[in-house]
Amino acid sequence: MPTRSDLKPLLSLSVSGEVSTKSAQTRRRFHRQLRGNLGAALRQHGYEPRIVDRRDRIDITEVPAEAAPVLTRVFGVQAVRVAHSMGWSSLDELVETGVKLFAGEVESRRFAVRPRRVGNSGQPRGFNTDLARRLGARLVECGGQVDLDDPEVAVHVEIRRHDAVLFANPLPGPGGLPLGTEGRALTLISGGFDSVVAAWQMLLRGLDMDFVLFDLAGPEQVSGVQRVLGELDRHWLAGSRARLFVVDFRPIVAELRNKVGGQYWQVLLKRLMMRAAEPLARRTGAGALITGEALGQVSSQTLANLGAITAHTDMPVLRPLVGFNKNEIMDRARAIGTFEASAGNAEFCALDGGRPVTSGRARDLDRLEGSLDLTLLDRLVEEARVIERSEFGRIEPDEVSLERVPEGMAVIDLREEQAHADWHWPGAIQLDFDRACRFAGALPKDRDYLLVCEFGLKSAWLAETMRREGFRAWSFRGGIRRLEAHARAVGVDEASASPAA
Repeated sequence: MPTRSDLKPLLSLSVSGEVSTKSAQTRRRFHRQLRGNLGAALRQHGYEPRIVDRRDRIDITEVPAEAAPVLTRVFGVQAVRVAHSMGWSSLDELVETGVKLFAGEVESRRFAVRPRRVGNSGQPRGFNTDLARRLGARLVECGGQVDLDDPEVAVHVEIRRHDAVLFANPLPGPGGLPLGTEGRALTLISGGFDSVVAAWQMLLRGLDMDFVLFDLAGPEQVSGVQRVLGELDRHWLAGSRARLFVVDFRPIVAELRNKVGGQYWQVLLKRLMMRAAEPLARRTGAGALITGEALGQVSSQTLANLGAITAHTDMPVLRPLVGFNKNEIMDRARAIGTFEASAGNAEFCALDGGRPVTSGRARDLDRLEGSLDLTLLDRLVEEARVIERSEFGRIEPDEVSLERVPEGMAVIDLREEQAHADWHWPGAIQLDFDRACRFAGALPKDRDYLLVCEFGLKSAWLAETMRREGFRAWSFRGGIRRLEAHARAVGVDEASASPAA
C-alpha cells in the first residue's frame, strides 16, 4: 500500500484544445514552444523545473506547489493541477491513497469523484465506475457529501499507463496558443487601457510582439508606458523577445499645429503613426500592426476615419478590440493585471483643435500630408530609442517634472480662463496652451518657469520644447489636482489665491 512518502508531487498541465487538434508536426512545434515558455516563466521566478511532455499532458517536477499560479499565466495552458503521481497495482491502493489525500478537503463539503483513463491505460471496462463508487463511499465516511452536479471539490484520478495522477480542483489557465507560434507583430501602445488589452488578446493567439510608443509628452508618458509594460511582462510575457521602441513624435505635433487645421489634427496624427509604424515593423520582422481601436469609441475611430487612416498602409492591421465597449476593455484590463498602471496614465491632450472631423476621406488626408515634411517622419523613426524587455519596469528619472513649487519660480497655468478662475496657484500667469505654444519663445530667458496643465502631459511637452530653445522650464508632475494637493499641504488654498499676474 503506498504511503504519503511514496507519492510524487508534481504540477500536471492540460494543454489548450486548440493545440491538441493540430496535425502531428504542428503539435510538436507548438509543444516545443510551450515547453520553452513554461521553463522561462518558472526560471523568471527562481525555479529550475524538470518538464516532461506527455502529448496531451505536461508534467513539471522539482518545483513547489506555490509555483502553480505562475503557470496559469502561460498561453497555451488550459489548466494547472497541483497533483501527486503514484505507481499502483490494485484498485485498493488507489482508494486508500485518495482517502489520505482528500479526506480533509471534502469534510463538510460537497464533492464528486472524477476518474479518467488517459491514453491506453490497459484497464478493463467498468474500472472508472468501480473506482468512483468505492472512493466516493470512503470519502462520505470522512464527512463529505456527494454532489455530482455542483461539487465544491472535484476529486480527479487520472489513470495512465504507468502511473496514476490524483488532484483536486484545477486552476484555470488562459488557453489560446503558445506565445511565439504565430509569428511577430508590432503593437502601437499609448499607456491607456485599450492598447495593452489589445496586445494581450493577440498574445493569447500566439503572437509575440514588439511595442512602439509615439512619444507626445516626454518622460512622464514614457514612464507611464513602461509601468504598464512592466505589469504585462510580470504576468504574461514568458518566452517573449519583446522590445519597446520610443519614437519622438513631438516635432510631428509641432508640424501639425503649424500647418494643418485643428479639426484634422487627431485623425492625421493617427495616419502618421501608421506610416511610421509600418517601416519599423518591417525592420523588426513583424508581419502585422496591432492597435487598440474600438469602432466609434472616439472621433478618430469612426468607420470612415479608420479607413482614411490606413488607406496607404500595406501591412495587415489587427484591431482585436474593434467590437468591444469601454467597460469590457476595462474589465479585461483588471483581469490581466494592467488596470491600475493604465489608470494612472492620462491621455495626451495637446492636439485639441476644436470639433474633430468624423468622416475623414483619404484624399483629404493625402492633401494635408502634402504640406508636411515627411522626411522628418523617416528621421524620427531611424532615431527611435530601444528599451529592452528587461528594462520595461525600470522607470527612468524625470528631470523635467517637479512635485513642488520652488520659491521665485514663475508659474504658468496652461488651462482655459474659466478653469484658471476657479482655482490657481497664487500669482500664476494664465496662458492657455494654444497661445503658450505660439508665444512661449518670447518669454524672458532669465527666469525659471513651472508649467501646469490638466494632467501634466501638455505641460511636460511644452517644458521640453522650451528647454530645447534654451529656457529653464519644468512641468508640475500630475497636473492641476496634484498641484491643489500640494497647495493644501503647504498651506495655500483657494481663498489665498491671488488674481492672475
